[in-house]
Amino acid sequence: MIIRIWLLASLLMQFSCGANTQSMSTSVPITTSNQSIIRYDSIHHPVVARHGMVVTQNELASRVGQTILEQGGNAVDATVAIGFALAVTLPRAGNLGGSGFMLVHMAQPKETIALDFRSIAPAAARLEDFLDEAGDIRWDDLTFGARAPAVPGTVAGLYHAWQKFGSLPWSLLVAPAINLAKEGIVVSEDLAYAFAEAMPIISQYPSSIIAYAKDADTSYLAGEILHQPDLAWSLERISEQGANAFYSGDIAEKIIDFMGRSGGYISSQDLQLYQVKERAPIATNYRQHKIVTMPPSSVGGLALLQMLNVLKQFDLSSLDPGSARSLHLLAEVMKRVNANRRQGIGDTDFVSVPIEGILSEELAKEIAASIDLGKASSVSVINPIDANPYESRETTHYSVMDDFGNAVSTSYTLGYSFGSGLVVPGTGILLDNQMRNFSHRELGHANEMTPGKRPVSTMTPTLVFDVNDDIKIVTGTPGGSRIHNVIMQLLVNLIDYQMNIAEATHTPRIYQGWRTSELAVERGINADTSSLLRLMGHDVQLQQTMGSTQSIVREEGRLYGSADPRRPGALALGVDRVLH
Repeated sequence: MIIRIWLLASLLMQFSCGANTQSMSTSVPITTSNQSIIRYDSIHHPVVARHGMVVTQNELASRVGQTILEQGGNAVDATVAIGFALAVTLPRAGNLGGSGFMLVHMAQPKETIALDFRSIAPAAARLEDFLDEAGDIRWDDLTFGARAPAVPGTVAGLYHAWQKFGSLPWSLLVAPAINLAKEGIVVSEDLAYAFAEAMPIISQYPSSIIAYAKDADTSYLAGEILHQPDLAWSLERISEQGANAFYSGDIAEKIIDFMGRSGGYISSQDLQLYQVKERAPIATNYRQHKIVTMPPSSVGGLALLQMLNVLKQFDLSSLDPGSARSLHLLAEVMKRVNANRRQGIGDTDFVSVPIEGILSEELAKEIAASIDLGKASSVSVINPIDANPYESRETTHYSVMDDFGNAVSTSYTLGYSFGSGLVVPGTGILLDNQMRNFSHRELGHANEMTPGKRPVSTMTPTLVFDVNDDIKIVTGTPGGSRIHNVIMQLLVNLIDYQMNIAEATHTPRIYQGWRTSELAVERGINADTSSLLRLMGHDVQLQQTMGSTQSIVREEGRLYGSADPRRPGALALGVDRVLH
């Protein structure tokens, strides 16, 4: 038995106390006043609970968060514990050596802030180091190995959130991740596939082989046990010393030594000077809801709000959900906003970003007026700007709400799956490859690489408030450049089409990019609808699934959670009893 007693006790409590899981909610109606709140006219059923909800990409991490809430911890406590647990259980994206964004809403006193714990460019990094003799970019150096990592922010971000808003002891929040790393986790089919896919990179580095492979030629198989003793050592140092362990203590020493031996950029000063930034969220009103999201260096937040501002100019609810006319409108809005979503956007500590202009009503009306409701526009007419070629879809997102009315939406990443592929010896910590996220093709771009600067990201953690300014929705998703497009469709389904959160999550999605005329659609889009879209001028192409939203809706005293089935292993867990 590899799961610690605390987790077994948690599981027993769930079965004895009727805690909700996604599979249970469809068969056991939850009632009040002799009236079921489960809609039996729908095949889409969310998890329902009264005192808390956790939705993550990984079952074990969800159970860690649920246990923290059951112990009386608040949403920030659970968020911190989940962040560390995912570094163990979802190593392709969960991390200590990466970075992210967090939106925190506290009910008492009422406050909503954005925590920017994005990685930063090391002081020694220079663009010319990534150019070959012909002046072309060496993308492999930006993607893999010792020069790819930026200065990580995850540990600082989680610690900052706990210091400001946490209620339980720090060591209690790190303990579940330590136990999982020591005792081992069962390798799932999904994780086994991820390991196999990453072997060409992992096998290049002895420390990465030690952490994530059986040997240089053999990856872990589904059903085998993955122990992570070096990562457990790092987590123990963090439990004892807080973030200092990572930025100036024992872990920092190992990172600096390894960087020096490997030709990497990260220095002792880079780590010691790293700071989490508290920023004011950005927001717009959309059909009597306030949509709150991440400001720059997130480009996704601005793009999401601009899309919604344009959609406000149309009566979307008069168009049937999933119809050719509604999907055409969504695609045309995506096409225009995505075309220039990175223009002028960068780290606001280095550049001035015209947020008010981008989110102005005048610009939204101008964009809306350019849309023909019966005909697709050509990409060449939109004149897209492409300053950055690719953003990996291997982020992870998780959402938490607690019994006190607090809510947290967190997205964090290593960049690519398994980041740079490089594990710091003796630590079990994977480093990201976020140096790739700067705009290297266009000198003078707002996202140009500069020492100490944060690269832009499409990560878009999102909170939604109702007409009374009470928290209503917590959501977010991985998906690279598709992130804000996925969240926009989820919000349209919830607000315009009044779907429950499970139906809004399961509804097939589309994506219209800015480089080609291709309109990507998921399986489930009606074939006749696709034909009608083609007649309107769209180049409809069936593609893989888009995003993996982890979402919670708060309504009439209950919490409704939905884990997106598009990526395996996700789980929504409710809390119906809290040990205050």
